[in-house]
This record gives sequence, C-alpha cells and structure tokens, in this order.
Amino acid sequence: MPSVALRTEPDAVRNMAAMTGKLGLDTAPAAWPTGVSLLAQVIASCQRCEAGEVCADWLARAPKTIELPPAFCPNAYELKRANGQ
Repeated sequence: MPSVALRTEPDAVRNMAAMTGKLGLDTAPAAWPTGVSLLAQVIASCQRCEAGEVCADWLARAPKTIELPPAFCPNAYELKRANGQ
C-alpha cells in the first residue's frame, strides 16, 4: 500500500480562513466592497504569498480577534478596506 506524504507547508486557504476569521470578515463575495472580483484577487494573492510559514506562525500566536492584519500581509490594505477601515 503506498504511503501518503503529509503536507507540512502552510496552506494558503487555511491561512486566509484564519485571517478573515480573526478579523471578523465575511468571505461571501457580496460582503466585499467590489464583490467577487476583489475577493478572488485577495485569495490569489494569498496563494502566491511567500510568507505562508510566517503567516501561519503569526496566526497561531495572534489573539482570537484582531482589528488589523499584520503589516507583512500582501493583502493588508484590502483586508482593512473590507473591514471598513
């Protein structure tokens, strides 16, 4: 029986879900200022981000709720905007 290798690198989808959850953001496209287009851009940017491990570590240490995303996040501006800031 072949063994299945576990993925050890941070998962962008998990990071994105955790970040939006801590910010209290709804990920329904209608909740975003420009709808699905902006949400799709934010997701794509997260998937291309080179700071996945840093992000996962930051999210693990962050409080349950936050007001602002970390400065290293390539989506910081858009996440703040979606959060009304």
